[in-house]
Amino acid sequence: MSKQVTRLVRLRGVRQAVRGVVLGGLLGGLLGGTAGCHPEASMAQYECRTDDDCGDGGQCHEGRCKGHGMSPVRAAATPTASPESPEAAKGSESKWLGPTVAPRQQWAVDLGAVISATPTIVVEPEGRVVAYVGSHAGRFVGVVVEGPEAGRVVLDLMVDGIIWSTAVADERGWLYFGADDDRLRAVDPKAGVVAWSRRLGGCEPTRAPGPVGVRCDVDGGPSLGPGGDLYAGADGLYRVAGDGTIRWHYPPEEEGPGAHVATTPLVTAEGVVFGNQGKEVVALDHEGRRRWSVTFKADVDGSPVLGRDGTIYVGVDEGALHAIRPDGTIAWSAKVGAPIRARAAVGSDGVVVFGAYDGILYAVEPDGGVRWRLPTGAEIHAPATIDPAGRIFVGSRDEQLYALDLEGHVYWTLEMPAQLDGAVALSPGGTLVVGCDDGVLRGLR
Repeated sequence: MSKQVTRLVRLRGVRQAVRGVVLGGLLGGLLGGTAGCHPEASMAQYECRTDDDCGDGGQCHEGRCKGHGMSPVRAAATPTASPESPEAAKGSESKWLGPTVAPRQQWAVDLGAVISATPTIVVEPEGRVVAYVGSHAGRFVGVVVEGPEAGRVVLDLMVDGIIWSTAVADERGWLYFGADDDRLRAVDPKAGVVAWSRRLGGCEPTRAPGPVGVRCDVDGGPSLGPGGDLYAGADGLYRVAGDGTIRWHYPPEEEGPGAHVATTPLVTAEGVVFGNQGKEVVALDHEGRRRWSVTFKADVDGSPVLGRDGTIYVGVDEGALHAIRPDGTIAWSAKVGAPIRARAAVGSDGVVVFGAYDGILYAVEPDGGVRWRLPTGAEIHAPATIDPAGRIFVGSRDEQLYALDLEGHVYWTLEMPAQLDGAVALSPGGTLVVGCDDGVLRGLR
């Protein structure tokens, strides 16, 4: 299943060789300087069972793909444009700037289990900056990011479930997140309590082996919708009011059980878009009525993101990033041959940056052309983060954190103690907040 932390078998020699391609010219960056290496199109090998796993032109030989590459496939029609929207401006970009030189660890908090969610940064009215994140042990914490209290835990809660979900904060500062006990929770950080807990779906038991056991897990989102309502993925998509009342569920009961939604819903002026493990990308209006849907050949585990012209970009387990027009038609597909489970990030010039399970970070032009490729030493599950200056920050399962610009020039790399599966969060003071598979949340500056 997509939510399992899949660790592909990596031969040490292959891993070091691929790392050498990327990092060979980056000694200055590792020592804290800036490096001007421009990545070329070297391709990391990855595991396969059939030729279909290797993309166009690839072959599966002794369990490893050979000769695979990225093949943009365009539809005949020209993409339609829509006015730039606030949602497009947000994209996967950060509000705050990150460092151009390799940072140093400022603080660390051990949560005791894997952290795969992205930290959520909240600036309190009095100016204190706090990062909130959950772990696979069900621990949900708030940690001060900057200032004399940096690294101090100011919220510490336990819930009965693995937390895959990235929390979202509303205007009053409440946090909302889901867990694999099939519950969506609201946290009042000032009171230090769970304000309410709402079970989504009717899966019995809530935990069981295989797809049945995960179908109702609250993994997708949540995302904030109109009027402070929430959109959350479980056995389909739910719209939930700020007090925990369920407004509606898609699909309707008469259509049968809903497929699991592990993606973070994309909220737009017209409605909400999400991917599911029924191999679909679905667009609904804000009342839960289906506007359109697109069916693919594999589960959709990459969260959708909105481009600056209204195009929706989404990664699919079949090994392609798809560009979908606002009316639900496909503009183009960039085939990489390996699952794409990281949410793409959209730069200020419209470039789309995403990682794949072939270990490569890709940058694709708005028309589907390849701008550059950066090979890393292992799969990339983490979404990239782009700051207002166009600096990209992304972690890989090769235990490296990468910083580069929109043209693919690497600023620096930083070796981490464990694999990175969640996105990097940036704070107003330029601190990078990142969780690792060793269960430690770190502040780097």
